[in-house]
Amino acid sequence: MKRMILLAMLVTGIFGASAEIRFGGIDNNGATHIVLIDKEAPETVEITEALLTNDGKTYRARQIRCDVVNGTAVYRLQFKRLTVFRNCRVTLTVNGERKTVDIQRNLLDR
Repeated sequence: MKRMILLAMLVTGIFGASAEIRFGGIDNNGATHIVLIDKEAPETVEITEALLTNDGKTYRARQIRCDVVNGTAVYRLQFKRLTVFRNCRVTLTVNGERKTVDIQRNLLDR
């Protein structure tokens, strides 16, 4: 019985994890550029807000670019150039729904 419950939780986690926005990369030349990838994006995507929270401060995106090809969206966000990354996360408002991506966790996994 325990195995069935664990298997059900694992399958639910796999399907739930595939529909989220994931960290794609970061570039800090000139300005801080963050790339996020959504593999199950709708055909039309409207980003109304992008915020970067870093070291207790919040920065609004200077530039937002989104390309959707075959159901995969690539979000390119430009922020003020940062030199320190602590407790870093991006909050996007995509089609009216707020989504948060933990950037710090992905920076530590590198």
